[in-house]
Amino acid sequence: MILIFVEDTYSHSGWCQDLVNGLVSELKMKRMAFRFIRSIEEMSQGSGYIYVIGSSTGWIRTVLKDANRVGIYPILLCNQAFHELDVRYSTVCSDTNGSMHHLVDTLIATGRTRIALYGTNPHSVSDESRKKAFYYAIGQKNQRDVYINDGSMERCFRSFQGTMADYDAVICANDFTAISLVRNLLAGYPQELERLLIIGCAETSLTEYYSPYILSIRVNFQEYGKAAVTLLENLKRNPYLSHAVMSIRWDFSPLTSLRKLDGGTRDSCPPSIPESRDIFYQDAELTGMLRLERMLNECDSLDREIIDCLLREESYDNISENCFVTISTIKYRVKKMIGLAETADRRGLIRLLREYLPQADKNGNG
Repeated sequence: MILIFVEDTYSHSGWCQDLVNGLVSELKMKRMAFRFIRSIEEMSQGSGYIYVIGSSTGWIRTVLKDANRVGIYPILLCNQAFHELDVRYSTVCSDTNGSMHHLVDTLIATGRTRIALYGTNPHSVSDESRKKAFYYAIGQKNQRDVYINDGSMERCFRSFQGTMADYDAVICANDFTAISLVRNLLAGYPQELERLLIIGCAETSLTEYYSPYILSIRVNFQEYGKAAVTLLENLKRNPYLSHAVMSIRWDFSPLTSLRKLDGGTRDSCPPSIPESRDIFYQDAELTGMLRLERMLNECDSLDREIIDCLLREESYDNISENCFVTISTIKYRVKKMIGLAETADRRGLIRLLREYLPQADKNGNG
């Protein structure tokens, strides 16, 4: 029986859900038995291997060491390689260094040479690796051009606000920080959106509503599952294989729309799990976007038609008539949306939609 242990604070993000879904799908296809656990104590009930899925450095380090302590070999699925020399483990991770270098090279080739990295979470192993890869890619060793999200995206924007004229491109640590940046620019500096190229990362459903402003690359989280099962099979076949790292390259296909300039290239160059201190997930703006993202991920085309009708303040009778379905179907779907978005009622859902969907009138005028 293979165990799966997911960091609780990370589990609520769409990124983690994509990663877990890819792993579970591959395990089922291979008919490999697995079980999710929720505590370190449950590790002793397993044997052999455990998949560890997390983001924060402290949580990952603790779980890897405790897996070794009880005699279970951990396979870490993380957005970035995690280096812990006194622990036996293998990793499936993002090729952050190579991918970031390719991204910076692509931007330079299109004539964008003044690049910022925006919204990195100092408590995230993946964001810290993105920051290091960014410095390496732009050939800079000091702390300029990186804007930290220390638990408040509002403060992050304020630190960027005074220097944004220095840049022609912004790489955002994830799509939610990219959306937050766009929202702030729309509110106070809409002209900057004509000049700045904003790159998101991970391509969420919510980003589709901001597509005129954000070009989002994909991290290929669902590919992690295939790689993780392949790695496990290799470990089982070869008892002398003690540590392996499989890196997943980012998907840069959205960048094909950028026009390259001639001459635009450059020269090559046993404790308990600690309470999570990752204040990144405590930001109210981010929490609202995460709730809406969870809901949008479960929405089909009918749901999106219903959302449009709700934003127009239409009655259930009118929505039923416009969407050609029964009133009970409309009520069921709205109730499901309310639950996924974690709002108290229909009015709360509409407020959430108006807050984060750019084409929605916040005053309720249609």
